[in-house]
Amino acid sequence: MKQIELPNGLICVVGQRNHEGLTLSATVKVGHLNEPKLGLAAVYEKVIMLQAPEVATIYGGTITSYLTGGETKDFKAYIEKMAKLVAYPELNEELLKNAVEDIIRHNRDRNVLPRRQLKLLYKHTAFSGNIVWDTEAYTASLLSLTVEDLQSFHDCYFTGKNIIIGVSGIPAAKILPELEEAFSKVPSGTPQKAELPEYTGGYGYLRLHPTENGHGSFNRVLMGWDISALVNVADANVMMSMLSGRLERKFAEAGIDAAIEVRVAGYYGCRTLRIAVECGPQTDVNVMLDIICANIKRLKNEFASERRMETSRNRAMVEKLLKFQQPDSAAVEISWQILKRGFMYDIADRINNTWRVSARNVMEVSQEIFNDNPTVVVASEVHPAFIYSLEEIVDKMK
Repeated sequence: MKQIELPNGLICVVGQRNHEGLTLSATVKVGHLNEPKLGLAAVYEKVIMLQAPEVATIYGGTITSYLTGGETKDFKAYIEKMAKLVAYPELNEELLKNAVEDIIRHNRDRNVLPRRQLKLLYKHTAFSGNIVWDTEAYTASLLSLTVEDLQSFHDCYFTGKNIIIGVSGIPAAKILPELEEAFSKVPSGTPQKAELPEYTGGYGYLRLHPTENGHGSFNRVLMGWDISALVNVADANVMMSMLSGRLERKFAEAGIDAAIEVRVAGYYGCRTLRIAVECGPQTDVNVMLDIICANIKRLKNEFASERRMETSRNRAMVEKLLKFQQPDSAAVEISWQILKRGFMYDIADRINNTWRVSARNVMEVSQEIFNDNPTVVVASEVHPAFIYSLEEIVDKMK
């Protein structure tokens, strides 16, 4: 990876050429958390996408990444297009109107989707003290936005000291001069900083309505812990791989068909270790929680066998390698690390550290993470009075 900083403060990162085609990204230090008006970040992103359909957007709470790419022979055209979007985008009444209408329609369509509602409930429970999402208030704010708001937003955040340009698929010696020429005209601006919200954790419940057969369509549990300040990340990666494998096995042994996910989830620029388990409506939510809690308790209190350690280390390493073989995912991760921490960790070192993780390391990182306040949200048609309380869940993990 080659990194340079232009005189205006803009950072360009060129990855190794290990895949076919060009990937180009612009990551800006602004998102929904630090937007000056509710919904402004989303509207601005949609305006960009309306005038450049080939550009995808990835949201990160305090950062936003714009991604595009294609054949390497056309790299100059892609750079020119991205530079124009970053420095001189079209911001007018028609684009604003179309963007607002699209977002309002999209939100109202998705507002009835229970998995989306549960995801919103999770992040607001974890970081915002159980603030309830208000679709109508959000809609009213969108309708109040002006072109002047868009321009002020652009002038504040789309500046050299708040942007990272990422490229892969082209040798650094060939691409860096083009990047310097295209992006050196971006104003330096002032570095912007968002105050991250305080993690609180807590308990949330989403009531699902019965379907035509008289039962809910599923039961879903999300459990999470704040890992924004975690240092021993390799240990946590191995532990998460181990937990995922054990949960898959334990639910299968219980004869329960379960969709299981153990991952790092980013919200508002913070990161949580999140466990998601979804089963059919016939599965008791408390049984789901019993299996999850028992396996967390096991991680905290029992050393894993060497065979289990070997399997988990290998799984964690493969997951990391796969992530960085995907140019889009790699570009976002690199930009996020540089903007948040000021540097990108060495991928080879992270993978090498994975092989050195011991059973004691896994136990210690499990205790560090799982002894903190959890976030627990449940979606079910079962009344919450018949589901374990937060206190009972915490007690089961001791």
